[in-house]
Amino acid sequence: MPLGDLVTRLKTSLIPGLNGWAIAGAFFLSASSVAPVLAQAEGSERSDEVIALELNGAQTVSDACRATFVVRNGLSQTIDELGLEIVVFDEKGGVSDMTALNLGAMPAGKTRVLRFRVARRGCDGVSSLLINDVRTCKGAGLDPAGCLSRLKTSSRIEIGLGL
Repeated sequence: MPLGDLVTRLKTSLIPGLNGWAIAGAFFLSASSVAPVLAQAEGSERSDEVIALELNGAQTVSDACRATFVVRNGLSQTIDELGLEIVVFDEKGGVSDMTALNLGAMPAGKTRVLRFRVARRGCDGVSSLLINDVRTCKGAGLDPAGCLSRLKTSSRIEIGLGL
């Protein structure tokens, strides 16, 4: 609804004796006091520090599924050590394997590509991977629970990756 229509509607229906310019002024004052708060909230979402974990590929090697991950430390501090517990689900949705991945140290802003054997079966028998837990997350002000809450997962392949 255009602002002029809103002012007219407010003037005629809500407060008949009030000047339309006073209503518009009050509207703009309230909007201008809320706008910085909204912008700050939106900005913090956009600049939210995350640890991004992408399942980028998977291939069967010697009857085992080897997954390729792209990991980005989007935090402002170095991660001295990062370890994850992964659960593997088969094509029927049943748990088939559990494994631990040691992603090592990651400087702030660093992207790294890593490969791990995630299942004792071919990749065609894997439907999804689940980050069951963050086993280790060491660094200044870091702990496993904090790293888990900052972990964002995605997958570029048919095998899903989630939390």
